[in-house]
Amino acid sequence: MKKYNLILFVFGLLVLNISCSDDFGDMNTPADAVSKVEPKFFFNAMQQEVLQNYQRNVNLYPDLYSQYWANTVSGFGSARYEYVDGWIGNQWNEHYTRNLRRALAMEDMVGDKPAYVDAIAIKDIWMCYAWSRMTDTYGDIPYFEASLGINSKYDRQEDIYMDLFQKLDRAINAITGDAGQYKYDEGYDLIFDGDIVKWQKFGNSLRLRLAMRISNINPGKAEEEAKAAANGPNGLLSSNDDVTKVPLWTKGWYDYLHQMAWNWNNIRMSKTFSNYLYNQSSAGEDPRASIWFAYQSEGQSVPKEDVGKSIYDGIENGFNLVPSGFREDFATINLEGGYIDFVGDGAEDLMYCPVMFYSEVLFLQAEAALRGWLPGDANTLYKQGVEASMEYVGADDAAATAYVAGLPDLTGVNESSLKQIITQKWVSNFPNGIEAWADFRRTDYPDITLPKDGVSGSSTVAPGTWVKRVRYPNNEHNNNADNIPSGFAPVESDRMDVRIWWDTADTKTKSNGLMNSNL
Repeated sequence: MKKYNLILFVFGLLVLNISCSDDFGDMNTPADAVSKVEPKFFFNAMQQEVLQNYQRNVNLYPDLYSQYWANTVSGFGSARYEYVDGWIGNQWNEHYTRNLRRALAMEDMVGDKPAYVDAIAIKDIWMCYAWSRMTDTYGDIPYFEASLGINSKYDRQEDIYMDLFQKLDRAINAITGDAGQYKYDEGYDLIFDGDIVKWQKFGNSLRLRLAMRISNINPGKAEEEAKAAANGPNGLLSSNDDVTKVPLWTKGWYDYLHQMAWNWNNIRMSKTFSNYLYNQSSAGEDPRASIWFAYQSEGQSVPKEDVGKSIYDGIENGFNLVPSGFREDFATINLEGGYIDFVGDGAEDLMYCPVMFYSEVLFLQAEAALRGWLPGDANTLYKQGVEASMEYVGADDAAATAYVAGLPDLTGVNESSLKQIITQKWVSNFPNGIEAWADFRRTDYPDITLPKDGVSGSSTVAPGTWVKRVRYPNNEHNNNADNIPSGFAPVESDRMDVRIWWDTADTKTKSNGLMNSNL
């Protein structure tokens, strides 16, 4: 059984520093008393951070920015690029006061004890993922000297990335697999249950993701890291059995897409996403559409054919005042008979939040092959990426085959080929809005729309441009302004249309739907 219950974790914290005097130790301490917190309690809680405050940290920001989803509630300014500190500001605080604290506590607890080499290496791989999310959201952040207090020095995103590559290299290669190593098994490792081979595969694949992230700003380093990732111990994610995802607990609270789409009715499929489900293949509708989406009636998922719909339609992004009675006319998550990983069937670990799909790794390899950095045929790898996604979500075999056959082939090393790879990667990465937003910022693909009612006058994004980062939280401006990077303080200068280090694409220079800066 997966260990979602944080009572164990809280109990561990309570007993962490309990001790008895020498005189009364035997009398006051039961023989079976817990005297320390095991690393698995910390690691279990660290993995659950992916899901914490999901609506405020992800759904109201990257999910909307990537245009997987559109907002259906009037006055929710994040869809028009407004910053709300009580929403996305949580991500910063939670990372530094919870996630980082647990990571540091694990290191302090085990020190350099030989039996914990694998446990610390796996923790380091996971923290590299957490740090990459943070710096990709904000840009420069406190990193090398980050502590639990205030007044931390900020570090350049470029320096953080270089260190993440080194950390991943050390951690992946440090894993021993020895029988005597401490393991995060018995359900405490929510992702791989202590399987060190799968952790190495994920570490290598994360390294490849970050390598391709810097492909435009530092192609030499990107190529070096891509090759190191592909040749790392146990290689990359190699099948859908390796998908990296954090399961949810169906019998308790789960702040995830089910809540936003159904219980709160806050989101519907984006019109942008709907369009791409119908305009990519000569075969017509993407077979994944009917698995991912349905219409809603009286709390039930309704197939499109039962409500007279010819397509699964989405809402345009960026309404200020959403028309009344709007929601039922547009598609939402299919909770019945569809993509079971979204909601489960009463079992405990069928819902999940994605971290990395196997299909993503194939698309990463396709792009690297297109650039001449990795072996393989880019066209074949890109088609395999679509096939892997179809298989993972359970699309009909015949429909999937016809759809893939109807996709255009890549025609050489050019922007058109890259756009096709990134567009299909974007579709297949659904519902991982964090990664989709990163790819859009890096490449400016696929084509997404500006807010329907315009960029909000309360945002710090110029009209006609896209949001490129999230600004620093109020707490940093109030307590650590001296360390905030030049140009971002005072708070009025902390703009969200400023490109972060690896984002070199200029959204204003598109010509015929293609960029000039990616290859």
